[in-house]
Amino acid sequence: MTRSILLAGWLVPALVWADPVGRAIDLQVQTQQDSAKIQKRIDQLDDETRRMVAEYRAKLAELDELERYNGQLEKLVADQQQELALRERQLAELETLKRRLFPFMLEMLTALEKIVEVDTPFLTEERRQRVKALRELMNRADVALPEKYRRLMEAFRIEARYGHNTETYEGPLVNDGRRRTVRFLRFGRTGLYYLTLDGHEAGMWDENTRSWRRLGKDFLRPLDHALRIAAKQAPPDLVVLPVPAPEVP
Repeated sequence: MTRSILLAGWLVPALVWADPVGRAIDLQVQTQQDSAKIQKRIDQLDDETRRMVAEYRAKLAELDELERYNGQLEKLVADQQQELALRERQLAELETLKRRLFPFMLEMLTALEKIVEVDTPFLTEERRQRVKALRELMNRADVALPEKYRRLMEAFRIEARYGHNTETYEGPLVNDGRRRTVRFLRFGRTGLYYLTLDGHEAGMWDENTRSWRRLGKDFLRPLDHALRIAAKQAPPDLVVLPVPAPEVP
């Protein structure tokens, strides 16, 4: 009985002594577990922080690229605005030029019309028709101003060539109340001659009197020969024909 009591008494202090140690061990284990959790959380936070830092840097790089792009875009827009302003000024200047040019073209056409009427009477109907066609062209809204200008300049170039070439052609001659078809010979604007188709009558235009003057029979053969040379039906040769002297004021 006494022994059992002693044993029991021995066990009690042991149990009492074992309880703080167990708690300490449990606490250490718990602490280690908590530390592991904390470390894991720290590692997670570190990974998240690194991810966020990487994302932040990527956003910074993207923002920097976007700012450079915006800078280039702003420069491009500014350049385009300057180019647009330049084009608008040029268009305004062009419209001003058009408003000034068209009346000037009409004046040129009127001058061309007067030239045809007061000039030596060669190809008169053809030249009048050219002026008439130009007059109609100027009144057409569907034809651009540059095309009108080109056609007008072409008409002036044709008139200019008349002063430097030689030609022969058949056409109507109205003289002494009669209308006949004759052969004409023109030397620039210096001399204009005709020979009837039967070769029996010849004449020349006298600019001083602005009328046709009959030529003597001595000029029938020379004029016929000159007509054949001009038509390339005979080789070049020296032909003597009268030329009206300019009127002395």
